[in-house]
Amino acid sequence: MEEAAQPLLSSHRSHSEIEESSPVSFSPSSDAATPSRLKSCLHRASSAPAMSVIPWDLFLQDSEPNLDTSSPIVKHASVLLLLYLSLGMLAYFFNPRGFSVVQTHPAVDALYFCIVTLCTIGYGDITPVTRVTKAISCVSVLVGFGLINVLLTDAVNHLLNLQESAIIDSVRGASTRHTSYIVDAEKGRMRIRTKVGLAVGVVVLSVGVGTVVLRLLENLDWMDAVYLSVMSVTTVGYGDRSFKTTRGRIFASVWLLVSTLAVGKAFLYLVEARIDRRHRRIAKWILKRDLTVKDLLAADLNQKGFISKSEFVIHKLKEMGRIDEKEILSICNQFNKIDLHNTGKITLPDLLSVSR
Repeated sequence: MEEAAQPLLSSHRSHSEIEESSPVSFSPSSDAATPSRLKSCLHRASSAPAMSVIPWDLFLQDSEPNLDTSSPIVKHASVLLLLYLSLGMLAYFFNPRGFSVVQTHPAVDALYFCIVTLCTIGYGDITPVTRVTKAISCVSVLVGFGLINVLLTDAVNHLLNLQESAIIDSVRGASTRHTSYIVDAEKGRMRIRTKVGLAVGVVVLSVGVGTVVLRLLENLDWMDAVYLSVMSVTTVGYGDRSFKTTRGRIFASVWLLVSTLAVGKAFLYLVEARIDRRHRRIAKWILKRDLTVKDLLAADLNQKGFISKSEFVIHKLKEMGRIDEKEILSICNQFNKIDLHNTGKITLPDLLSVSR
């Protein structure tokens, strides 16, 4: 009986030989990794290869790649914004007669012009009048709109994601009706209605702050203050109202940059809410719809005359727009690369052969 017994890890060496010559360790800090416990927790199948021949990099490799590039984006956006403003102010200083402007303070006017150009508002209170300044303005608009704004939007998205994570962490564990109304615990994100509420709050806050400050610094009446504030945060800028005082332009240099990005993201939340509602309505209709003969033929990928559960799931995901044919073919190609013998299965020997 003892001679016919099959060893646990190898068909040629006994358990004591393995323990003396090549002990197996899953974790240096875990008691469960000792060879004395391997016999109780590992059961060798008749067709399974010896565990001693499995490369340990298959167990130690990272399951998820590090795709977080938000911090470099914020850093790059800050550096490029500073460079953009510096070059724009230098161009303004070296061509003082190339701009038509109601002057307040040269440095403030230069910064204010760069911010207004970057935010694509265009009040018309500072305009280029020469060929050189017009060419510089064209370059500033294209660079600012095509590069800086993209990076700044990514930076704002990063900050909003941090805020969302903080809100989710703060309500996690408190499974009340109010918290479930704000956060979707199953999906780990804020509900769309919460984002819409935050979006409306950001718009009201931006317009409100601008209105009060314009009333105090620019001596506008309340209607004109609200009018200029709305025209500014939405980047319309008709030009009939603008910032004309030094303190007003200093405030505008900060407020315009923050409020235009925040309000733009807020309106994207509103669009996202509408799209999400449409997707949920379509998914609900698809899941309730009965299977037809046409659906059966479309879901029968292998032309077998019947569909399996996996084919049915794939077909429904395709109908809901969660996955397309190109992605399915890419996944199938990846499977075929590992399935060396075309058995329709991925076995441990196949995985070991590919990893070599």
